Amino acid sequence: MKILINALGIQDSGGITVFEKVLEELLLNKENQYIIIANNNLNINILITKYKNIDFFEFITIPSKGFLHRLYYENIKFKIIIEEKNIDLIYNFSGSSQFFIKTTQLIKIHNLLFYSKKLDAIYIKHNKFILWLKQIYLKRIVFKAMMNKGKYFEVQSSHVKKYLSDYANIKNKNFYIKSDIDVSPNLFLKPKQYDFNKKIKFFFIVGPHFEYLHKNFKDFTNAMSELKKQNLNFEINITLTKNQLINSTQWNNKLNKYTNFLGYINTKEKMNKLFCDNTILISTSIIETLGLHIIEGIKNGVITIAPKEEYSKSVYGKNIITYDLFKDKSLSNSIFSIINTKINCKEYIVKLQEDLKTNEKNKYNNILDIFEKVKNV
Repeated sequence: MKILINALGIQDSGGITVFEKVLEELLLNKENQYIIIANNNLNINILITKYKNIDFFEFITIPSKGFLHRLYYENIKFKIIIEEKNIDLIYNFSGSSQFFIKTTQLIKIHNLLFYSKKLDAIYIKHNKFILWLKQIYLKRIVFKAMMNKGKYFEVQSSHVKKYLSDYANIKNKNFYIKSDIDVSPNLFLKPKQYDFNKKIKFFFIVGPHFEYLHKNFKDFTNAMSELKKQNLNFEINITLTKNQLINSTQWNNKLNKYTNFLGYINTKEKMNKLFCDNTILISTSIIETLGLHIIEGIKNGVITIAPKEEYSKSVYGKNIITYDLFKDKSLSNSIFSIINTKINCKEYIVKLQEDLKTNEKNKYNNILDIFEKVKNV
């Protein structure tokens, strides 16, 4: 079988991590031929260098020239490539699809920004109507049209299907829930040690897009400011630079002296050192399909807190400690509930790890299995 892998638009660390896992899965079937199309960027080029000697991989890279150019390339250029190489299946890894191509398509949905009622409400509340039209609604129209045409969809968790159903008719669509997380036992570290009489380390993982509304960074800042008022002994480890934050209206500069401005962390070794004793990982994202930063916290054995949203229970399990988005002091109250009730931290972390393993083991663990399912429908 000849399969075209559409990875256009993939460039950030989360997408690259999942994409490399797919490439590793493809190596398990050497009888297929894979034509992989992606944008020319640093992270993709690193992967190409790593896998360029695989005989049944063929990489095609193009420059990133914006959304309209991508639509043109996927619908016009793809048709030429499909005819030249006799493609049997298109795997749209980056969530799009082709309107005018009859070849069977499997569409991976791993961006729910266009399908969140709560996020819509936040744009309206902040009087960001024009920005909502540009960043959310116009793209929703395009991706919804793609979804209406599509028949086969890969999702990372069951909640994705629910969010999609709020905006599109998913009747007669085939959904395949696949694990994008390696849950091998050796990748789960023992729970870290906690003594709340000592300094607590709050870890917040986010990129330079931290001011986007869906990241909801203000909830984190408000909670840390409240902890400061309560004279809690703590420090903040954040993956942003001081220059990125001091000019942001979402940051409280009075927190600077409590903060280690780490910037982008480019190695797994450096990241793993931050998952240390007395660390609490916090996420404030309004919407996630998976939330790799939270998963990394769980796998590395630290306490994690996430928003009380459907995606949290679906991906991380019923035991995760949550807080109410946008609710004053809800996040700081969740933090104090951990500290003051003296929960069994080890037991809590082990439960999270077992929940994560159980959730992932109940999904497809290989893209090749889904290819076969789609082929035989």
